[in-house]
Amino acid sequence: MIINANDISRMKEKILEFPEQIKQSWKNGKVPLTSLYRKPSQILVCGMGGSAIAGDLLGDLLFGDSMFPVLVNRGYELPRFVNERSLLLISSYSGNTEETIAAMREGIERKAMIIVFTSNGTIEKMAHEHGLPAITFPQGYPPRSALGFSFFSMLGFLRQCFNIPVEDTAIDDLIELLTSLRATLQQDNNEIAILAAQLKERIPLVYISTLLRSVAFRWQTQINENSKTFIHINVLPEANHNEIVGLEFPHTLVKKMHLMFLRAPLFENKQIDKRFEITAHILKNAVGNITTICAEGKSKLEQVFTLLYKGDFLSFYLSALLNVDPTPVKRIDELKTKLKQ
Repeated sequence: MIINANDISRMKEKILEFPEQIKQSWKNGKVPLTSLYRKPSQILVCGMGGSAIAGDLLGDLLFGDSMFPVLVNRGYELPRFVNERSLLLISSYSGNTEETIAAMREGIERKAMIIVFTSNGTIEKMAHEHGLPAITFPQGYPPRSALGFSFFSMLGFLRQCFNIPVEDTAIDDLIELLTSLRATLQQDNNEIAILAAQLKERIPLVYISTLLRSVAFRWQTQINENSKTFIHINVLPEANHNEIVGLEFPHTLVKKMHLMFLRAPLFENKQIDKRFEITAHILKNAVGNITTICAEGKSKLEQVFTLLYKGDFLSFYLSALLNVDPTPVKRIDELKTKLKQ
């Protein structure tokens, strides 16, 4: 495995323990809370940054199975439709995210059904004050490295309350697959280490099926924060209706782009498969490189999280090659400090 001497806060260890996070959090989410809730008209995940991505993933994963929408709210205000029939999953790892605190207060005023996912902070205190259920996580993680805690606690809760079709055996199989993948991704010259070396002097560009935009977004945010690197994402078929025309000028910058196709067969129909093939043919002489990274596993859950795990490793390897500490996010910290002034 590539070593990053600048990894002072041990981001590598947090990436490696991801399968263990899943095991712990799946149990935490299986709390019998069904008696507290009516059947919701919609599920709204309220959060920001690394605490919100679990909601995006839930929406994509449950797209074909849930009888009600799973939406994500990033911001201070709630949409007008939120009422007592709405279920709000309040997600803030720190418990002190100001946008999420504001949304939670508004949700309480509107008498929405609320459950909190956090490790500490104001949001946990608000939950106790208002008698709201809270699922808590271990402290000491950057929010982006706590995805295993937040997502699988949410999934376990929804499965318990609303008969989401995910069995315990599916979680066991996922943990086994990710544990095997973890070993592979630590070997010399694995596909992700090779890709990281290719990206060092390139502009990363990711295309994925529209049914898995959340996975591409996770790749984007992990590479942004861990690697301090700009990356652009888009989805098929939408990119075929506009962006492929724009990948022409300026020639020198487009040539520095490395296009990555993230492929997950269970989220692609025949036309999407064909679109990837044709898109590669059209753009092969425009961008600098094209690489395909494939999901692994036989279930949608496995394909989502093997792609995610490869992205997490890529962000770490790229940080090592760029000689940066993956954990600090100084510009975000500066912004938060100035907002409080």
